[in-house]
Amino acid sequence: MTRFVHYGSAVAISVCAGGLCAQPAENSIGEVRRTDSPPTIDGKLDDGVWNDASVLTDFVQVNPDEGQPATERTEIRVLFDDDNLYLGIRCYDSTPDQIVATEMRRDGPRSVDDHLIIVIDPFGSQRDGYLFSVGPAGLKMDALIEGGNWREAWDGIWYSDVSIDEQGWVAEIAIPYKSLSFDPKRPEWSLNVQRMLRRLNETSRWSGARREIGIADLGGAGVIEGFEGNINQGHGLTFKPFGVLTSEIDDGLPEFDAGFDLFYKITPEITAALTVNTDFAEAEVDQRRVNLSRFPLFFEEKRDFFLEEAGVFEFGNVRQSPRPYFSRRIGLVNGEEQPILAGARITGRSGNVRFGILDVQMDDDDELGNKNLAVGRAIVNVLDESTVGVIATNGNPSARGENSLVGADFSYINTSFMDDANLRAGGWVQATRDDPSGGEETYGYAAGGRAQLQTDDWNIFSFVAQVDDRYKPGLGFVSRPGEREHILNVTRTFRPETDLVRTIDVNTGGDFYTNLGWTVNTLEMSIVGVTIETDDRDFIAADFQIERDKIRDPFEISDGVVIPVDTYHWLFGEIEAGTDPSQPVALDAGVRVGEFYDGTRYDYSGEVTFTPNSRFRGSAEYIFQDINLPGGDFDVEILRTRGTVQFSPELTLDTIVQWDSVTDRAGLNSRLRWEPRPGQEIFLVYNESYDADDDFTSLEREAILKVGATIRF
Repeated sequence: MTRFVHYGSAVAISVCAGGLCAQPAENSIGEVRRTDSPPTIDGKLDDGVWNDASVLTDFVQVNPDEGQPATERTEIRVLFDDDNLYLGIRCYDSTPDQIVATEMRRDGPRSVDDHLIIVIDPFGSQRDGYLFSVGPAGLKMDALIEGGNWREAWDGIWYSDVSIDEQGWVAEIAIPYKSLSFDPKRPEWSLNVQRMLRRLNETSRWSGARREIGIADLGGAGVIEGFEGNINQGHGLTFKPFGVLTSEIDDGLPEFDAGFDLFYKITPEITAALTVNTDFAEAEVDQRRVNLSRFPLFFEEKRDFFLEEAGVFEFGNVRQSPRPYFSRRIGLVNGEEQPILAGARITGRSGNVRFGILDVQMDDDDELGNKNLAVGRAIVNVLDESTVGVIATNGNPSARGENSLVGADFSYINTSFMDDANLRAGGWVQATRDDPSGGEETYGYAAGGRAQLQTDDWNIFSFVAQVDDRYKPGLGFVSRPGEREHILNVTRTFRPETDLVRTIDVNTGGDFYTNLGWTVNTLEMSIVGVTIETDDRDFIAADFQIERDKIRDPFEISDGVVIPVDTYHWLFGEIEAGTDPSQPVALDAGVRVGEFYDGTRYDYSGEVTFTPNSRFRGSAEYIFQDINLPGGDFDVEILRTRGTVQFSPELTLDTIVQWDSVTDRAGLNSRLRWEPRPGQEIFLVYNESYDADDDFTSLEREAILKVGATIRF
C-alpha cells in the first residue's frame, strides 16, 4: 500500500514540476481605517463614513477561468471603531434582474444563491479563524475555521443587512469584538472575501485565487493593516438563560425547566463556558438510514453546546474512526437521551498554544451510576501552518467502571507546496485503558496517518490506520477494532475548452480492511468513476466497483435473512444524474445495479426540490433497495419530505417527515425559529411518531417551547 501512496504523490509532483499547474496568486494587502461614527447597518452603503474607507478590489476568478479577472466588479470597504469591525461590500452586476436570491434562513444552504463569504483570522495564524456569509435575500451564516475546515454550528452575535438595486447588490456587516477572540495589540488581521456569481457559476476571491485551496485555507488570505488604539470587549461576560416548556400531549400536564450558559473571557484570547441543566430541544433530528453492514453507523453531532469550539478537540484529521473523542457519546446512550446536569469548558490560546478542556457531569442513573466525563486537548503551532498536539479523555458514558485515553498527533499543512500545490499530511497514535466494573482491565492502541495532495488538476488522498482489538475509547468512536484500514483515492480533473462541459473528473481507488495478520477482510474499490459537470451545474456520474467481504460469523442482514460464513466477491455499477440546484425545480436520481454477496441488489433513488420563490423551499426524496439473497429476499424503503417557509430572515418554519420500511414508523418534526434580534431566540417544536402498519396511528406527540436570551456585559 505504501508503494501506491508514494507513486501517486510522485505523479502529482511531477505534473506540477512539469509546469502544468497554474502559478500561485500573491496574497493581497489592504488597509483598515478607524471611524469615529459607526455606519448604519441597513444594506444601503450610503452612509458618508464609508467614503473614508479604502476600497479593496481586483477580485480574481477561481472558477471557471482561474487567474482571470472577475466578470463583475466587487468592492470591499473595511472600518473599525472601539466596539466593532465593519464591512461594506458592493457586488456590481450588469444584469441585476438575474441575481439569484432565494435563501434567507439563518445557516441556510448557500449553494443555490449568489453569496459572499468573508473569513477573518485575527491572529494571522493561517490555521483557525472565523467565517461569515451573507446572501442577497438575507441569508446569514457563520462558522469557526479549524485547519482548513469550517464548522457552521457556531452562532456568533453579529449584524448584517442586504439590498438589491440597479447596480447589483450590497451587504453591510458589523461584527462586535465581543464575538471574537484576538490579540488587541496586533496591528494587522488576515482577511479574505469570496464571491459567488450564481448566474455564471463563477467564484472569485480578493486573495489566494487558486483552485487547490479553499476559502477556509487561511494561508491564502490577504492582510488588512491599521488596527490601533482601544478595542473594547466590555467585561467579557455573556449570560444566556433559557426556559423550556415541554408537553407530552397524551401524557399529563406540561413541564417547565430552565437552565443557562455562562461565558467569560478570562483574556481576549481565552474563554470559559459553563452550562447548567443543558437542554437540546431545538436540535435537528437525524436523517433516517438503514444499515446493511455489520458495523455501526456514524451520525454527526447536532447539539450546539458540543459543536461550539468543537474544532479544538478534533484529532489527527480522523473523520470517523478511530476517533478518540466523539461528543455524541455524551448524553446519548443507545439512542436514548440521558440528562446532563452541568458542563464546563475552557478554550483559547496562549502564544502558539491552543487548548481546550471540557468536563460534563451526568445525572445519576440507576444502571450506569454517577458519570463525570472529561476531555482535554492542546495544540502547538509549528512551522508556518502545521501543528503538533495531545489529547486525553476520562470516563465511559455507557458502562460502569473506568476508561481513559491518551493520544498525540502531528498535522503538516503547506498550502504553497512546490509553489502551487496544497499538501496536508500527518500521523497520530492513541492508547486506551478500560477497566469495566466486574470485568478485566485491558490496554489497547490505535495508530495511523493520512496524506492529501491537491493541485489544479489532481487530488490524491491516502489514509492508513491500525486499531488493536482491545482499543476501547470510552468517549470516542470506533467501527472496526482489531483491523487495519487503508484508503487511497486518486482523482484527475479535466477542463475541456467548450461552453457545454466545465469539468470531467476521473477517479479510481477505494479502501480495504485487513486483520492484524494481513488477511483481507473487506475490499471496497472503485475501478473507475467519471463525473461530468456542465457550466450550468447539471451533472452525471457513473462508477464501476468491486467489493469483497469475508464473513467470519453468520450475519443477520435483515429479519430472518442470514448471510453464512464465507468469502464473497461481487461487482456492481452506479449512475447518478442531477440538475442545477439553483433552478426553481431541481432533480436528482440514481441507480445501482449488480451483485451483492451471493445474490443481487438493485437500488433506486430520486429527489425533487422546489424553490418557487424566496419564501418557500420544499423537497421529496425516495429510496428503494431490492435485495435478493439465497437466505431470503427483502426490500428497504425510505421516504423523506421537507418543507421550509421563510417569513423573513428572522422567522422560519422547517418541517421534515420521514418513514422507513424497517421500523414501519413515520416521524414528524416541525420547528419554528424566531430571532427577534441576534442572540435572542424562540423555538416552537412539535414532534409526532406514527405506526404506519396500523393506519398511521399516533404513537407519541410532543410540543416544546424554548425561549433563550443573550445578555452581554
